[in-house]
Amino acid sequence: MSSFKLEKLKLIRVAVSILFFVPICLLFLDPRNSIPESINVSLVSLQFIPSLLKIFFYVSITTIGLAVVIVLTFAFGRIYCSTLCPLGTFQDFIIRFSKKINRRKHFKYVKPPFIFHYLLLIITTILTVAGSMTLLNLFEPFSSFGRIVTNLFEPLMTLANNVLAEIFGKFQIFFFYNIPVRKIDLSVMIVPATFLGVIVYLSYKHGRLFCNSLCPAGALLGLMSRISLYKIVINENTCNDCGACEKVCKANCIESASKLVDFSACVGCFNCIKSCPQSSVTYARYRLAASPEKYNPLRRQFIKEISTPAIGLAVPAFASSNTTAASTSGYIENKKYPVTPPGSRSVNHFSSLCTACHSCVSVCPTQVLYPSLFDYGISGIFQPRMNYTVSYCNYECTLCSQICPSGAILPVEAEAKKIIQIGKTVFVKDDCVVVARKKACSACSEHCPTKAVYMVQYEEKLKIPELNNDICIGCGACEFACPTTPRKAIYVKANQIHLQAQKPKVKKQEEIFDSSKEFPF
Repeated sequence: MSSFKLEKLKLIRVAVSILFFVPICLLFLDPRNSIPESINVSLVSLQFIPSLLKIFFYVSITTIGLAVVIVLTFAFGRIYCSTLCPLGTFQDFIIRFSKKINRRKHFKYVKPPFIFHYLLLIITTILTVAGSMTLLNLFEPFSSFGRIVTNLFEPLMTLANNVLAEIFGKFQIFFFYNIPVRKIDLSVMIVPATFLGVIVYLSYKHGRLFCNSLCPAGALLGLMSRISLYKIVINENTCNDCGACEKVCKANCIESASKLVDFSACVGCFNCIKSCPQSSVTYARYRLAASPEKYNPLRRQFIKEISTPAIGLAVPAFASSNTTAASTSGYIENKKYPVTPPGSRSVNHFSSLCTACHSCVSVCPTQVLYPSLFDYGISGIFQPRMNYTVSYCNYECTLCSQICPSGAILPVEAEAKKIIQIGKTVFVKDDCVVVARKKACSACSEHCPTKAVYMVQYEEKLKIPELNNDICIGCGACEFACPTTPRKAIYVKANQIHLQAQKPKVKKQEEIFDSSKEFPF
């Protein structure tokens, strides 16, 4: 490549990263779900770790998004980190902002903490294979970014939308309209807020340190990039040791004194190419970019080290999540077990694959998918659950199954979803207002889409709910509508393994009006 073309690489990289960053933000921020579903699905399919989980743990043979990332990495290095990863682009914004504040700020070479980074990846992989998503949910970049945007920024965006709706409404302009603000517990917001603070600090002070010390995607892609077709290389014959490339390297992977570039730590920002006054930093074919780095047996043996314990733990140790809920009608006991969305098959399947990216939370039109903290235990930290106290699952909706990038929620068709039983209804007669207060109420029956809850004669003119759990799908409409407090008189008890409900019977019309005949009166 000519120097002119090489200098354009950074401009191209910035344009591509913004091209992906903006729609990914809108995926989580758009309160009106105006982005086409096909675009959202394409964006999440390009996220490395969720796609890897889908192909490794789920029976999918291939994932196009994963294949694209792998091909790009083997060809050009960690392009994913600099263009496709939203958390990486967010860090770049912080780094650029830090330079605006302190124009004299510069980076310097720091030996990447490979041993710590790979050891963390090995532990994360072992725990994931064993059924615990704790570390993966904490450090996976797309999921971490999704939680930050969904839990911290999306409520603010919704509030701003509602303020604009109020202002424009006074001028009879109805482009904006009021949208319910998502209810989020303070405890759920503390963790992403803390993570945001850590990311801002690390980016401001140390550039892409998170990517080369904590990020599991960064560790895997770093290993792959060691044999990339193209690499950053310094031409020793023309380099004048000015150190300009090292000062702008946000990954701290260029040692200008020895003219070395640790390409496994390079995030592909191409700042070094543009900054070099001698055009000594080039992007060359691997065979021309022989690196004088010494052989590191720890890095080369990584695959062997990680595969042995992973194979030994192929059968998830987290078997306790397969146990069914205690056979009790107690409200407190039954509500201990989270209800997982249609398409997740079981609590174990969902908790073993969910990276807590909260894509499903952001697209849920009824906001029934709710960010949680430890509802699935420490191994399922941040994973969402169905919260029927704030909403219910739309009978016709399948958005969460279409958007999930990791296979925790598998795609389901609308008709198939209508008979997936994610839970069964429990009715506590003594808590019902009909019994406790002798007042008429049929809210649960009126809201039930399958009529699994119907009213029967109770006392005098009063009617009381009765259940048919054969056709109940556990959508939570009855629980959401129930007016009793502090506990609901009717609620959904989770199915640890999803079942298939019977199709509701539709009563036939006694007589169909024929418009060709005369009126009978």
